[in-house]
Amino acid sequence: MRYWSIVLILFSALAHSYPADSEKWQHRSIMFFAPSHDQYVQQFLLETLMEECSLQERDIVTLVIKEDGSTVPVWAQDAFDLSVLNAFYDIPKGQHTGILVGKDGREKLRWGEKTDWTLLKKVIDQMPLRQQEMQRNPSRCAI
Repeated sequence: MRYWSIVLILFSALAHSYPADSEKWQHRSIMFFAPSHDQYVQQFLLETLMEECSLQERDIVTLVIKEDGSTVPVWAQDAFDLSVLNAFYDIPKGQHTGILVGKDGREKLRWGEKTDWTLLKKVIDQMPLRQQEMQRNPSRCAI
């Protein structure tokens, strides 16, 4: 029941694009909750640009959700009920909380102010679905 609740909460505005009987999402999500647009948010956004190829390769969508209700990208504040997301993930006020959600809709990793992108990629790359993806499509991000 909890699985379906999160699916409805996170993607109610986009529900028509997902098959009703689907057990997998089209993407993984990284949500970064923050008290305000501070240096940690700036660093997170900068790092998402630096990690763009890796994020795209792993089908990751990133969201920044601030306590005042503003979001990056801006469209997310209209697409989601942010108070429900905060309650569902038990986000403490005044703190930074990053959450990785897998394609199965379940929380995979949680962290604080600073994002360890190496750890994030390692956790994702160990997921069974990601293992299948890597077998089908070799990395295009290696330099």
